[in-house]
Amino acid sequence: MLTATYSLVAITAEQENTRSMLTRLQHYIRSTWNGFQGIDFAFLQTAFDRLARFDSYCRRRKLEVYLIPALRSMSREADALIADLEALSDKAMNIVRSIADQLSAAFEPGAVRLKQIYSAMERYCDHLSQRLEREEDELVPLARRLFSIEDWFTIAAQFLADDDGAGGRRRRGRIAKETASALANPRTQ
Repeated sequence: MLTATYSLVAITAEQENTRSMLTRLQHYIRSTWNGFQGIDFAFLQTAFDRLARFDSYCRRRKLEVYLIPALRSMSREADALIADLEALSDKAMNIVRSIADQLSAAFEPGAVRLKQIYSAMERYCDHLSQRLEREEDELVPLARRLFSIEDWFTIAAQFLADDDGAGGRRRRGRIAKETASALANPRTQ
């Protein structure tokens, strides 16, 4: 039972960290937009870089890397939920790509439409917020119900190996700290 508790605590902590980073990202995007009269390409690029770093962090979470694949291999019951979560992630990734394309064309006359980029960043945050909510409200309770003690032990072992493995805890901790710091300190970029 300790392994299930450890795994759930690790997932909960990671979710709380992700939600906190998402809130800071949303605040940064809104504050950047509210000052859009003086916005320049550097501010826009910085906002996008933060969004892209956050997206990268989200795709390396333990829930993504270990819990979802374990659920997928265990039961067909999780298939529809996982498909919905992946669809939200795909939409978010497409938004990131779209913003990157718009920014890469920024030097073409009239190519950058600030409101479109801002709206895309807001949509990205909305998709990720929906995903986090569904993970917390549906995915984790489903895992709690479906996984046996042995399954939780395997997942906990993977979590621990990820934390202790080649650059695991230090790398993950550094990435999370860098992302959180970048989102919290908008003037440092």
